[in-house]
Amino acid sequence: MSNTERTSLLAGDGTVLPGAEVEVPILDDLAAFTGDQVLDIDRAWNLVHDFTQTRAADLLGEWCEL
Repeated sequence: MSNTERTSLLAGDGTVLPGAEVEVPILDDLAAFTGDQVLDIDRAWNLVHDFTQTRAADLLGEWCEL
């Protein structure tokens, strides 16, 4: 699998328990994520801002490949 075909998500920050599910709006639909991949909204926006400024994904936190 090439790098362009891989998908990873940032590890959650403990805002939601690992086994709990949260629905997140993505485009025109809702997607369910477990607490393993849920971030506090302020932390998430800060990470998006940091990434748009630095383009350094490896500095954002722990990534989990799907």
